[in-house]
Amino acid sequence: MSKIAFAVAMVGVLAIAGCTPADEEPDAPLDETTTDSVDAPEDEPSDPTDPACLVGDWEIAQAELQSYYDVVSGEVDGVTFGIEGGTGLSFTATEYRYTPGFTLLLEIDGATSGEGTATGSLGGTYTAEDGVITTELADNDLSVVVTVLGQTIDGSDLAGGFLQSDPINQAPFDCSSGTPVLQFETSSGRTPVALTPAG
Repeated sequence: MSKIAFAVAMVGVLAIAGCTPADEEPDAPLDETTTDSVDAPEDEPSDPTDPACLVGDWEIAQAELQSYYDVVSGEVDGVTFGIEGGTGLSFTATEYRYTPGFTLLLEIDGATSGEGTATGSLGGTYTAEDGVITTELADNDLSVVVTVLGQTIDGSDLAGGFLQSDPINQAPFDCSSGTPVLQFETSSGRTPVALTPAG
């Protein structure tokens, strides 16, 4: 794959990335004699993989996206990315919605070469067990458009069927910090992507 084709595909990497489940440590048994939770921080779930911590309207902020793409950039010689904007992600108890809305600035071999924009959304139903999100995709109208050297390219054509996959499916999550952190996949492993409350 050429560097330009790779860069185009990476515009939609958060729309196509899939993660495999991590091995989870078993939950510590609850002390049945303890009924008072005064000693536990009110903003931190007692179980970091409790699905209830996912429910809400979240965003992947620009800084988090930049951190993710910095990892991706480091895996390919001569290609770097800059991010403008963020991505929305919301969960109810049974449904989710993923709404990217960012511009990715492409730099190939040290020269600014173009930019790409990811828009649209996908969503469906989900379950979350043992710290892993499993989804059933219901709809997907994600779009990736890239302008390179003055030429506009439909990233969907270059990325092929990858855009029909689901970035949330099989993503490990953890809420130890009080808000969800999802693990997105790169070619060398996983990297954490923290969610922050939308708005």
